[in-house]
Amino acid sequence: MTNITSKDIVDQIHQQWVAHFTPLDPQGLSELYTNDAVLFGSMVEPFIGRDAVKAYFSSLPQGRYIGAEFFAEHIVQLTQDVISMAGSVTFQRYELPPLELRITHIFVMQHREWFIASHHVSPKVVL
Repeated sequence: MTNITSKDIVDQIHQQWVAHFTPLDPQGLSELYTNDAVLFGSMVEPFIGRDAVKAYFSSLPQGRYIGAEFFAEHIVQLTQDVISMAGSVTFQRYELPPLELRITHIFVMQHREWFIASHHVSPKVVL
């Protein structure tokens, strides 16, 4: 039997996320989130719930993002069913320089599957 680590779980979900982000697939992305997830993305207001997460991704410009890469810099398994990750994500963009952001994710196990319950990004610049 293989021991799956917290890092393995985070990496797997991030791989799925990237696969749905490029090309932009709002439905596929939203299915990676819990029904009551909160997403603080590039817009001011939070998007709460799976339908709102789908609406957020649907509002992004098609064809602008051509790739994404996550860097999980700190992972903590808070409980058997909750993992916290802090790190960064770099988005490759069509005809624009890459966009680097700080990111935190909280992953939760529900119905024997891992989902994103909280997603927060912020600029990776000195304030």
